[in-house]
Amino acid sequence: MTHHDVLDIAASKKRAKVPFTILVVEDNPTDIELMLHALEEADLQPLGGEFEMEVRANAEGALHLLQERSVDLVLTDMMLPGMNGLDLVSRLQQIDPNLPVLVVSRMNTVSQAVEAMRRGAFDYVLKPVNAEDLGIRLHRAIRISEILRRQEIYEEHGRRNTVVKSFVGISRSFNQVQRSIEIAGQSQSTVLITGETGTGKGLIARAIHQQSLQQEKPFQVIDCTTVPEGIMESELFGHTRGAFTGAIADKPGLIELAKDGTVFFDEIGELPLILQSKLLRVLEDNEVRPVGGTRVRRIDTRFIAATNRNLEERVREGSFRKDLYYRLAVISIAVPPLRERPEDIPIIARKLLSTLRAKLGRMNCYFDESAVEALSGYSWPGNGRELRNVVERAVIYATGDVITGKSIRTLLPAHPVMIDGTALVSLPYMKAKELAIDEFTKSYLQAKLSQHGGVITKAAESSGIPRQHFSTLMKRFLGHEGDEAD
Repeated sequence: MTHHDVLDIAASKKRAKVPFTILVVEDNPTDIELMLHALEEADLQPLGGEFEMEVRANAEGALHLLQERSVDLVLTDMMLPGMNGLDLVSRLQQIDPNLPVLVVSRMNTVSQAVEAMRRGAFDYVLKPVNAEDLGIRLHRAIRISEILRRQEIYEEHGRRNTVVKSFVGISRSFNQVQRSIEIAGQSQSTVLITGETGTGKGLIARAIHQQSLQQEKPFQVIDCTTVPEGIMESELFGHTRGAFTGAIADKPGLIELAKDGTVFFDEIGELPLILQSKLLRVLEDNEVRPVGGTRVRRIDTRFIAATNRNLEERVREGSFRKDLYYRLAVISIAVPPLRERPEDIPIIARKLLSTLRAKLGRMNCYFDESAVEALSGYSWPGNGRELRNVVERAVIYATGDVITGKSIRTLLPAHPVMIDGTALVSLPYMKAKELAIDEFTKSYLQAKLSQHGGVITKAAESSGIPRQHFSTLMKRFLGHEGDEAD
């Protein structure tokens, strides 16, 4: 194979959709062959299962290619003729901040790796390239690229605007939510979104609207926690002149103002019972009757509702109508909290950082590995809203370009749950759970023994545990079997 032949390599595997394209920037023919072989051996699995590769010998050639077509991932050597790999990373970041770039180098130096990451590189790979290691890194980069590419498609069509700027992830549960959004966007049925505060229910509602037939129509938000109960009926359904003191003119309600668009009821669980029955009638009949009016007005409106309440429990309590619940939950989307999808936290945090550093004029700020670990190890009871708060403060208070784990920890709550001096939120879930259970068992045994004056038989009986098993637990967690006489 000649030098010219190597540089003209374009190994492609055809598929119906636009192929996932990897651009390799390398001037050494031997290294190119080794890298392409490693790519083949890595058994890459982008969406659709196939990919295409382009090879260029220098940074200038890579940039010229990007003027002609888009690529999804770049694998570049550090040492190139002309513009070097680091400068290429900087240029690529200017062209497309969401394009994952992996830098390959024989220089195993921390300073080079840090500089590459500071300039926006997704990862740093050492030569000679190991197929298995490269495969792992590329699989991760491919997932990120596909997620960001999918989001860009929505943005290109004006379907998300500023809505889902931080609504990204790679977890299975996140992908299920994304699929539900797509299904809901293609349907005209009512949607119920459930989840804790700060999980992005409003973003999801707007994303559904912007993927629906109503995307060019109004998106009317009705916050059921902010409208005073005394005027809520008038606000929702409108009123006629003279309907009550102060009603000096006809006024359309918020539902009618949606004008064939989407009405989003935020915190629907707070809607008073008397208005629940009237809303049900609107959903069933597609018409509203203004307060004081004798005629109904036809509407053609899509309804989406969200709540952080357990509506099934409120139905059992009698504070929420069962028929309204079933009418709303035709399509149901349960949004998991961040603590149940920790693999999404680094991606969301980096996306927030990208947005906030531009807003705050700190374009060179970046997370080091310890910062990502600190963010991933926290449980985020406030979910995405709390994460954004911490990332924004981290950028504001950063004294340099690097945001470290220590910087992040100073912004987190001062008193995390500790076991033997270890913060549970700094540990993986299963390890933290194991430590918490061990600590509970130890405290429980000590409390029971104290309650019954150290008499093991009585302590075991009170616990509902066989005495032999109770003694075994004592040996394991207290260091003795309790041989004293009962």
